Amino acid sequence: MQSSTATFRVDVTKEQFVFSAAHFITFAGDICERIHGHNYGVRVAVEGPLDENRYVVDFIALRDAVLAETSQWDHHILLPTKHKEILVSSDDKETTARFRDRRWVFPNEDCILLPVINTTAEELARVLAEQVRERTGDAFGNALSWIEVAVDENHGQWGVCRLPW
Repeated sequence: MQSSTATFRVDVTKEQFVFSAAHFITFAGDICERIHGHNYGVRVAVEGPLDENRYVVDFIALRDAVLAETSQWDHHILLPTKHKEILVSSDDKETTARFRDRRWVFPNEDCILLPVINTTAEELARVLAEQVRERTGDAFGNALSWIEVAVDENHGQWGVCRLPW
């Protein structure tokens, strides 16, 4: 018999949940760091009741949704579209990012434009959580309580975002 106070969660962390990407952020109000890259790691968790098969969600479906999202970011420059001073624009061939008197130009196909203020691990975790939730919504239904995504940008430095399902 299942206890009425029991909660269940599925955690998925795979060696394949890695993407290599470049970014830069601003900090301390007005400092913009240099472009640099990370080999990001990702883990994901969802919480909800057990279904008729006695699991929260299918591990494989969750894994595939995470891989579909992270593989799109692999070997790209991650650029914020909501920053008040990092201005990003694109034409039919190139994407330009500007911060005050600095300017970077990239081929469009090398860029991932993200709806974030700064491309921090925390913001990347939020966007991934939203994308995985959207990708799996039909398959997983609305019984889940929350989704949590953690992004590791430097071997043990995790940015984590938990969103309601």
